[in-house]
Amino acid sequence: RRTRRATLRIAAIGLLVVALGGPLWGFRWEEVRREGIDLLVALDTSRSMLATDVKPNRLTRAKLGIQDLLAETQGDRLGLIAFAGTAFVQCPLTLDHGAFLQSLEAADVGIIPRGGTDLASAIDAALGAFEGRQGNHQALVLITDGESLEGDWKAAAARAKERGIRIYTVGIGTTEGELVPGEGGTFFKDRRGQAVTSRLDQATLQQIAVDTGGVYLHA
Repeated sequence: RRTRRATLRIAAIGLLVVALGGPLWGFRWEEVRREGIDLLVALDTSRSMLATDVKPNRLTRAKLGIQDLLAETQGDRLGLIAFAGTAFVQCPLTLDHGAFLQSLEAADVGIIPRGGTDLASAIDAALGAFEGRQGNHQALVLITDGESLEGDWKAAAARAKERGIRIYTVGIGTTEGELVPGEGGTFFKDRRGQAVTSRLDQATLQQIAVDTGGVYLHA
């Protein structure tokens, strides 16, 4: 009888522990309301982002800044756009910040086959990624050295303003500039055989921010 009592007592304690754990069977649907913004980050992946006027280079520094931004977001949908001579959505707007971080890690120079820097393409890609909604709670963070060699960025900024989307521009690099690394430890050269120096174009980025009601920051 003592053995049976001890067994029953142990079993009762075990069942009590399980009950306190609150086990559930099956599932239930629950509506969750979120309050946040839709934030797209457009990251310049052109070759000029390999310049080392900020250490270790512009692209790596930009990624570190985006990771800091990610740590500050709560309840916000994030998306990533990679751009160079054209742009595409690397990560659609999502609440899964882990997926966003994986997309950020995969973004690198050469991910866009077409070279150059087209800020207009990045802005237009963002407008499409915002799913056609009005921009009361939408913003674009544009991180680049600002040397827009293609596209009409003024017209693209005007389209963003019409949609109510603010663009916050972040300039990466220095106005003095730096030579652009090429293949095999050499420097990238233009058609005349001259080494290319990439400089931060603050004026363009400041104008985009002003035109859309955003803010320009020098990283």
